[in-house]
Amino acid sequence: MIVSSAEVSGAGRGTDLSRVTMNMETSNMEASHSCVGTPPSQITLPAGDASTGNQKMEEISLANQNNEFLPPKCQEIEDIMPKSLKMGEIATKTQQEEDIFLNNANINNISSDAQKAEFIPLSDKGSQTEQYGMEFKDNFEQKQNIEKQNNMTNEESNEKSKLTKDEEEDLKRYNRKMPEDRSALKKDKIEEHFDRLPWVFGAIGRVLNFGISHGPQFAPLNIPFSRRLQTLAVLFWMSTFLFMGAGSLIFLIYLFLYTEYWWVSLCYLTWFLGDRTIRNRGGRRIEWVRRWCLWKHYRDFFPIHLIKTAELDPYKNYIMGYHPHGILAAGAFCHFATEGSNFSKRFPGFTPYLLTLEAQIILPFYREFFMSTGAVSATRESMDYLLGQEGSGRALCLVVGGAKESLDCHPGSVVLHLNKRKGFCKMALRHGASLVPMFSFGENEIYDQVANPEGSLIRRIQNNLQKVIGLAPCMFIGRGVFQYSFGIVPFRKPIYTVVGSPIDVPVVKNPTKEQIVGLHETYVNAVISLYNKYKHKYSEYPECEIKIV
Repeated sequence: MIVSSAEVSGAGRGTDLSRVTMNMETSNMEASHSCVGTPPSQITLPAGDASTGNQKMEEISLANQNNEFLPPKCQEIEDIMPKSLKMGEIATKTQQEEDIFLNNANINNISSDAQKAEFIPLSDKGSQTEQYGMEFKDNFEQKQNIEKQNNMTNEESNEKSKLTKDEEEDLKRYNRKMPEDRSALKKDKIEEHFDRLPWVFGAIGRVLNFGISHGPQFAPLNIPFSRRLQTLAVLFWMSTFLFMGAGSLIFLIYLFLYTEYWWVSLCYLTWFLGDRTIRNRGGRRIEWVRRWCLWKHYRDFFPIHLIKTAELDPYKNYIMGYHPHGILAAGAFCHFATEGSNFSKRFPGFTPYLLTLEAQIILPFYREFFMSTGAVSATRESMDYLLGQEGSGRALCLVVGGAKESLDCHPGSVVLHLNKRKGFCKMALRHGASLVPMFSFGENEIYDQVANPEGSLIRRIQNNLQKVIGLAPCMFIGRGVFQYSFGIVPFRKPIYTVVGSPIDVPVVKNPTKEQIVGLHETYVNAVISLYNKYKHKYSEYPECEIKIV
């Protein structure tokens, strides 16, 4: 049976495609029985185009070559099955071509592949159509995967940049996100109300939490254990400073006067008299105490950061000025009296010393503990001993403002007592020690302090007590261990200690007043420049201007 050209053209105009396919399959089966094993010269072709006849001859010749090695029965089956399947594949692939064209119409981003698909001929070249269709499908899927990967990469980069901005904002505004009802953590309208009251009533109002809620604000019970350890570390630090020295002195007096162990107090007194000058001869540091894991928890409580902006030569000695003093110089203690901030790793080859008030290294038992961390007296004899010894690599941390500066340490203000502090410049000239300015952002924010402006009654009492005992009696306000309303524990606010560039100082054994004043001006300008450079990055109050008094 032969399919006429009219039937084929009718199929192209909408004739039932399945009927045409069935006729073509029947024709192929008849041709296969008559043509398999017959030489091409003896085959009678139907009337039609010459090109169609030539194509048919080629197909039959190829079929005979492929079936030379098969038995006659198998040759018949092998010849019938492929040719019947080929014509079915043509119809199926024609439908695939139409689907491809519909997909091309909906895809605007892949114009090159769409153009490529438009030139696929609707003929019996099914293998070529399938190849182009598969190439188009593969390219389309590859481009879709690439676009998905690019979108995921862009989303991840956006999320990372967003996280970076959020983390930076959290560092700059660490406690601005605390609940508003916990107003003891920062200055707000209630604190301003307390400041307007007489200091006695204001202190009582803070302690009892009047005006905020009914009673103290207690900490939640489900706090992680690591945060409990951090609070314990800071409580230990505060307890040693406030109670260890005074409590030990009262205990020794009690033993001497009221018990039969009076000889214990006498033995310690003998030890103290013979060892009293050690505070001016480098102290008695114990590295094991400096490397307690307790100090890591202490650092993480705030947290405290040591930011290095310049290299220091370990073959020189340095006097590193720490600003501001704060209530207790918590950052200076972490960096120079412990290895909590890994000072020895950040500045290898240096031996750090913390210069402090001599009154702190007189109290019994506390002096041994404090000197074991590397603390020494902030006296001329002590600095001459450390800077005059052979060798180098000594880093002396001096809180230049002193105890008097702590009385002006309030959140949101920066007041540095520097105009009358020139002794450290003279010491630097005499020994040729370079000066390094440091500014600790956040040091003033870890405690609140009762308002004590100059000329007020409370300020006059504080100034008189400081002249007598040497320590500034700051009336600071913190938080407690299990509540946030009052206590001696500092607030969780970050401290960023920025170490500036060193100021090289020549050796002048007998410096003149002009040399001392000139070096002092250079140092003050370096401190101001360091503050203005980094205040927008690390300060909680970047709008605050520095004040030198």
